[in-house]
Amino acid sequence: MFDLIETTEQLQNFVNKISNASWVAIDTEFLREKTYYAKLCLVQVEAEGLRACIDPLSIDDISSFSSILHNPNIVKVLHAAHQDLEILLQLTGKVPAPIFDTQVAASVLGIGDQMGYARLVEDMLGVSLAKTQSRTDWSKRPLKPAQLEYAIDDVRYLAQIYPKMIDKLKEQDRLSWLDKDFTRATDPEVYASNARERWKKVRGNQVLKRPQLAILRELAAWREDKAEKSDRPRKWIVSDDILLDLSRQQPSNLTEIGEIRGINADRSSNTHQIWLDLIKKGQNTPEEEWPELPRSKKPSPNQNALIDLLMIVVQIQAKKHNITAAVIATRKQLATLVQSGESRLSDDWRGELVNEQIHKVMSGEMTIGVENSIVSLIE
Repeated sequence: MFDLIETTEQLQNFVNKISNASWVAIDTEFLREKTYYAKLCLVQVEAEGLRACIDPLSIDDISSFSSILHNPNIVKVLHAAHQDLEILLQLTGKVPAPIFDTQVAASVLGIGDQMGYARLVEDMLGVSLAKTQSRTDWSKRPLKPAQLEYAIDDVRYLAQIYPKMIDKLKEQDRLSWLDKDFTRATDPEVYASNARERWKKVRGNQVLKRPQLAILRELAAWREDKAEKSDRPRKWIVSDDILLDLSRQQPSNLTEIGEIRGINADRSSNTHQIWLDLIKKGQNTPEEEWPELPRSKKPSPNQNALIDLLMIVVQIQAKKHNITAAVIATRKQLATLVQSGESRLSDDWRGELVNEQIHKVMSGEMTIGVENSIVSLIE
């Protein structure tokens, strides 16, 4: 059983009932295909044995729910929380906190890395979730009973998983391992838009030289600002391919812009003139201010050997704690560490599992040996 909340009064009554809860399971349904910002269409909630689907498209004022989202005494339980937190930040102006992300917890418990919700439910509860509504347009009203049942399952089982996870984490003395992950997830800077950095995410930017990247930076920043202000997808403003061609070919007049493949000849000349101005601005960027993509150097044979050795260290420690090695560190991360001359990984629980061993292996205080066909670390 669950309630469908479609009025401000219904929402306030529901909030009053769950306001003393110690935790609340939350999920959202949204659309993003036609907008810059995600369009929130439904919020599913379970707390104190009560379940509800909150319809933000029908409710004039959803602000009363903020008292739950931002109550420091109520843990917000989510799965793969990033997008949900970003949307709730847009809704209320603040990132909900504190939180508990069951996807992150699953990796700490050795259940699986980057585990999807359906797999987690099946693994922990033995329930197979239906996928019949996965392509639903959540903005259409009225929502059908089957759609609402599908949506409420996202918190129905989340609420069952959370206590089980807490018990397992306490049994293994790993609850505190998650603190830094969850604190990072509630940092507003994680979700901040930086138009001047958007060029780094333009597909194909690696083919450009540094002077061309200076132009791409100006064009991509303009597109980001325009997409945000008009609430339209970036690709609707101008595609990545065209940004790359403008940066590479550097047209100097409207005629040359019109000759670039894929550019809409009907687009207003005002937009084309803006592009010309941005191209000129990028061309006038001083050399010392040209952007640069990080170019990863190929490890030397000796460095590759050390990376192989450190991968074994990570695998030994992962097996010791019954988690997957990839959760602790990838080969790419170890390569970066070796090439930088550092001997420590992150300062969170991952680093706590391997930093000491990595340092000792790299300094020659520890080695890898085999005893009774078992690979182990030897002082």
